[in-house]
Amino acid sequence: MQLSEFTFVFLTLCIPFLFYIVSSTSPKKGFSILFVLIIGFNGFIYQDTFSLLGVFFLVLYLYSFERKVRKYFVFMSMVSFLLASFNLIGQNLLLSFLPILLVSSVFSSMMIGHWFLVDPTIERIGMKNISKLSSRLSILLAFLVFLNIYESNSLFFSSLSENLLNNIVIFLYLSSALLSFGSLKSLQEKSYTGVMASTGLSYLALIVALGASGTLILSI
Repeated sequence: MQLSEFTFVFLTLCIPFLFYIVSSTSPKKGFSILFVLIIGFNGFIYQDTFSLLGVFFLVLYLYSFERKVRKYFVFMSMVSFLLASFNLIGQNLLLSFLPILLVSSVFSSMMIGHWFLVDPTIERIGMKNISKLSSRLSILLAFLVFLNIYESNSLFFSSLSENLLNNIVIFLYLSSALLSFGSLKSLQEKSYTGVMASTGLSYLALIVALGASGTLILSI
C-alpha cells in the first residue's frame, strides 16, 4: 500500500468520528468546517466519481448543519469514499481496515482535544469515548498480531525474522493502548490542564499508532 492510498483510507475513516463528535460533543460549526477541509483532500488524492461524490456530500453536510438531514449526507459521503477506497486498493481494504481505523480514531481524538482548547465549554464525553475505543482497538490489534492473523509476507522486511517483527508491532500497539488510556484518565481531571495533557498524550498515541499500523500494513 502506498502512502497516498493509506492517507485516503485514513481520511475516509475519520468521517464516522466527525459525525460522532458533532453528535455527542456539539462543537461549533467551525470544527466541522476544519475537519471537512482536511477530509476533503481525498478529492485531490484520488479523483474518481465516488471520491468526488464523497466531497460533494460533505459540502451538503456543512450546508445542512443545523438540520437532521445532515446525518444522511454524512452516511452517503462515507459510502462514496469507501467505494472509492475499494476501487483504489481492492481487497487489501478489508485487511488494513482495523489498523487504519485506529489511526483515524486517535487523530480524531487529537482534533477534538485541540478544539476544546479553543472552546472549553464543550462536553468531554466524545473525547472520552474515542479514547476508550482507541485503547481497545490497540489491544485487539496486538492480540490479532500475537495470533498471527496478520502474517508477514513482504520482502520489505525480509531482513527481520517474523517473530521479531511481530514483537515490535505488538509492543507498539500496547504502547498506543497505554497512551490512549492515559489520555482517557487525563480527561477525568476537571481543570483545563486535563484536556491539555490528554491532547499531548493523543499526539504521542498518534505517532505510535502510525508506527504500528504502518509497519503492519507494509509487512502484509
